[in-house]
Amino acid sequence: MSSTTFDAGLKRNGLSPTNRWRPAYYTPRRSSLTDGDEIIEFAARHFMVIKGFKAGQPLLFTPWQKWLLRALFERDAVTRRLRYRRALIGLPRKQGKSLMLSTVAVYGMITGESGAEIYVVAGDREQARIIFNESKQQILGSAMLSSECKVYRDAIEMPRYGSVFRVLSSEFKGQAGLNPSLVLFDELWNQSTSDLYDQMTLGSGARVEPLVVSITTAGYDLDTVAGRLYQYGKQCAAGEVDDATFGMWWWEASNDCNVSDEHEWAIANPNLRLGLIDVEDMRTAVKQTDEAAFRRWRLNQWVRAQESWLPAGAWQQCFDVRSLRDDLPVFVGVDMALKHDSIAVVIAQPQDDVVVTRARIWQPQDEGVDVAGVEMHLRALHREFNVREFVYDPAYFQRSAEALSDDGLPMIEYPQSSQRMIPACGNAYDMIVNKRVTHDGSPTFTDQVLSAAQRMTDQGWRLSKGKSRRKIDACIALVMALDRATSRQTTTSAPSIVRVWE
Repeated sequence: MSSTTFDAGLKRNGLSPTNRWRPAYYTPRRSSLTDGDEIIEFAARHFMVIKGFKAGQPLLFTPWQKWLLRALFERDAVTRRLRYRRALIGLPRKQGKSLMLSTVAVYGMITGESGAEIYVVAGDREQARIIFNESKQQILGSAMLSSECKVYRDAIEMPRYGSVFRVLSSEFKGQAGLNPSLVLFDELWNQSTSDLYDQMTLGSGARVEPLVVSITTAGYDLDTVAGRLYQYGKQCAAGEVDDATFGMWWWEASNDCNVSDEHEWAIANPNLRLGLIDVEDMRTAVKQTDEAAFRRWRLNQWVRAQESWLPAGAWQQCFDVRSLRDDLPVFVGVDMALKHDSIAVVIAQPQDDVVVTRARIWQPQDEGVDVAGVEMHLRALHREFNVREFVYDPAYFQRSAEALSDDGLPMIEYPQSSQRMIPACGNAYDMIVNKRVTHDGSPTFTDQVLSAAQRMTDQGWRLSKGKSRRKIDACIALVMALDRATSRQTTTSAPSIVRVWE
């Protein structure tokens, strides 16, 4: 297939010039004020392309890179300070991220507050040097920058402003005494613990406009600092969490897509449509690379440790804009958790020939799970809808259930035994595969549903995390809610805790 045919295929699939490079998930702008244009102009004046057929020419960022820089360096319309304190950028390989962030680092030495400390950090020193060495080359190649900077092996100093740019890695043990103004984490997925990220983030409390930017490809374990930021960022991008100080821009292909779908390649790789990545190289890679590796490195998808319990595309086909109605009964599944798991509340409402679902998910925090917040949410649902049943596993929610029952909520115990869960999981599977369930496309809900795996027992299969450490609490709550929403044995008695053991 020629590049012309490739372009035509993209247009047929809805990738117009204005949206073909937009990320799958991103936090929307709130202000038109930005420092992004100054960084773009700085690169064009002082940086050059070092490699490729454009070597020696001024560094001119692509449209998607300009869009990203303007978003990343947005300023608050009221305070005029940088909006973001933490940011996560997710990109596949070969998108020019090192050159882009080297510009950000050098620009920060000049325009940051007096005594600025800029650090580029990675899991090992070799990885951390990629952005740092790019910055050194650009400085040495510029008459103006080289006259202002002192370049050393692991540091660059700018005496006029008292600023310094250093390279660090997880091997460095002196992070606690640093006072960073700008931190660039490269390939955050490779940080096995959050210690280094936490130290660099918390160490900048005395700065006026501290910023920690993490740029990474997808990993394979969501229970890492990168995985947790990825999940949090998707919630911010979807409006599920209101955190104006966290920025997220993540390019990736659609969940469970066909890896040979070139439309999906273009969604994940903003440089592909611009001709900066050879489509023939992608075609060769998809044939010769392990599928999991291709999904991670080329489609920027977090790879699960096992196959999903659903056929590919089954959950996606259930997306529907249909809303919940306040004139029809609903059934609510609650999957409570201990300290390290998420909490999920899933609503299921039968409408005509389908069951409409919605999810609310709480991620674990350092201080533990937000039980009070869950209870408030359940009371709000009881006031807003005609809730026939609040279905819960009594293992972790008994005290709350008794208090909610005393307030008039119809609480239904639902022990997650194999006797109960095996047929309930089978029911959910059949309903999803046959498009008798709808959802609103919530990214966190979708991720938890697709992260569940089948676990065989003597009586049949049920859902579990399998070998993965990804959260599946919303999937379990969905199974419970669908089971009760489609069961003939529903509760119509006065509000109280009802035990369902059949």
